[in-house]
Order: sequence, then C-alpha cells, then structure tokens
Amino acid sequence: MGKFILDNFYVINEGIIVLAGITAVLSYPKFKNSRVKYFIYFLIYIVFIELMGYYPRYSENNSWLQWIPALTKDTRFERNLLWYTVFWNIGSALFVTFYFFKILENKRFKTIIKFGGILFLFISFLRLMFNVEGYFTNQRDMFILIGGMIQIMLCIMLYFYEILMSDKIIAFYKSFHFYVAAAFFIWFLVMTPIAFYQKYYNVEDEAFVNFRKFLILFCNVLMYLTFIIALIKCKPQSQLKENITTNT
Repeated sequence: MGKFILDNFYVINEGIIVLAGITAVLSYPKFKNSRVKYFIYFLIYIVFIELMGYYPRYSENNSWLQWIPALTKDTRFERNLLWYTVFWNIGSALFVTFYFFKILENKRFKTIIKFGGILFLFISFLRLMFNVEGYFTNQRDMFILIGGMIQIMLCIMLYFYEILMSDKIIAFYKSFHFYVAAAFFIWFLVMTPIAFYQKYYNVEDEAFVNFRKFLILFCNVLMYLTFIIALIKCKPQSQLKENITTNT
C-alpha cells in the first residue's frame, strides 16, 4: 500500500486538487451571490497553477510532451521554481488575504491584513528583483515561503477571533468560511515545520523523503477533501442567516 501511494504520489496529489476544482466549478451556481465565490476562484487558480507548474514532470513521463524539455533545456525555464515562487508562494498568500479581507467584518482586522498583505508583496517583490537569477537555478527563498505562511495564519487567527467575539459562534459549524479557515489552520500547523527544515532536505535519505511525501499527501488530501465536502454540504451565507433568524 505504501509503495503504491509513493509510486502514484503526484497522481493522487494532483487528482484531489483537480477534484476540488471541479467541485468548485459545479458549486458556483449555488454560491455565485455569496462571498464563497471568491474562494471558488481561488480553487480554480490553484488547479491552473498546479497543472502548469508540473510541466517538467509531465514532459519526462509522456512521450508526446518531449518537445517541452527539448525546448527548455539549458534555459531559465528548465526548472519551475520561479513559477511556484511567484504564483504559489506569493500569489496564493495574496489570494487568501483578499478572501479573508472580503469575509471579515471587523474594520480593524481588515486593515491589519490589508497592510500585512501589502508589506508582504512589497518585500517579496524586492527579494525577487535583487535575486531573480537564483530562482532559475535551485534556490528557494525561505523568507517568501515563511512570510506567506505567516500572512495566511494572521488572516485565519483574526477570523477565528472575530467568530469568538460575535454571534457567529452560534452556527459556526454551518459556515463554509469556518471550514476553510480550519482546514488551512491544520495544514499550516503540519507544513510549517517542514518548511523550516527544508534546508536539511537530503534526497539520499530515503526514509525521510518517503515520510515527507506521506505527510504532505495526507495534509493535502485532508485539506482539499474538507473544501470539497464544505462546498457540497454548506449553504450560502444569506440562507444561513435566514435559518438562524428563523430558529431564534
């Protein structure tokens, strides 16, 4: 079983992401008039980034894509590190910041995450500008990676605090936004230590490499599965407010 999972790691990982994207598209009519639609846009964005970012691996395993390595060999685009740094590490953090900015109601909290996002974008831009060559080789900017995680965690914690300090706590378990925040929170609790110890990553340590793959896959499947279930089960926020009013 373990060998099967490792051999099909990328298929399973990308499969759950694509499934979440498909569910998001199918759920759009239900949420098109609510703020959940912004998260649906985010999931579609994730699918695009992931599928496009895997072009080196796809081209290795598919004969009909062999023109890609032939075209990118010995060029700056032979590796996909810059793609993930810009569109995943930076882009996703800003997208999530925008999403929580939309769902938060406390003006002070909205201001905090707004300026946090602007500061993160500004510093990330400076680091990219002064070290752009490094992203075409094999360098990973830990500041951008950890900075993005901190920004997203800030959004999550402010959202949880707003729930605790308002009447939203009465029906928090019915809110789609809550499940998004909870899924992100658990994911970052596990993935943050992995990011910190990334510099000690050694491909020759097979036991650690396999353990890391299992952990990443478990976290991704749990998070995206939570998104899928929430999209299917949860109702738009307007309907939820009507139900709460009726019950009270």
